[in-house]
Amino acid sequence: MDIELLDLTIKLFALALEKVVYEPLTQDGEVLTPVQENCLRFIYYHQTPMVKEVAAGLQISNAAVTKLIDRLEKKGLVRREYSCTDRRQILLHLTPAGSKLLENARRQSRHRLQAIVDRLDPESLVALEASLQKFLEAALINTETLDQICLRCGLAHLNECPGNLICRELTGKDRFPH
Repeated sequence: MDIELLDLTIKLFALALEKVVYEPLTQDGEVLTPVQENCLRFIYYHQTPMVKEVAAGLQISNAAVTKLIDRLEKKGLVRREYSCTDRRQILLHLTPAGSKLLENARRQSRHRLQAIVDRLDPESLVALEASLQKFLEAALINTETLDQICLRCGLAHLNECPGNLICRELTGKDRFPH
């Protein structure tokens, strides 16, 4: 396959995932920004992270994450809580509405993905899985790149996660030891 065709194929694949499988989160007809979605997911996966941890995880400034949390709080999706041990530390929680929004979106995207996977023959599915794994291994050749794209799934971390396997290969350690 020539590189131009491969480039086009990968772009189409990414757009198909974005448009067909992972639709943007919406609340009352309003689409959340990708950064807002990422913030909700980070809080969901890390259960009561501090603001500074969200900033580091999303690779944005503390000021930017403060504004982001303000917007999500106004939408009723996130709430702040001061730490009992240090009032300078602010812990973040998803509200029931925030959890429900994320859980519904995850369930729907997995359902859409399953419908696509069900249309593939078993050999094609095995080949796709192996090809995606090999592509990630070729793309994520250092911990800096891995850090930039890792989902930072925290408590939901799977040892079999491709990111963790690559981390283990690069460093000899799991990304998030259990």
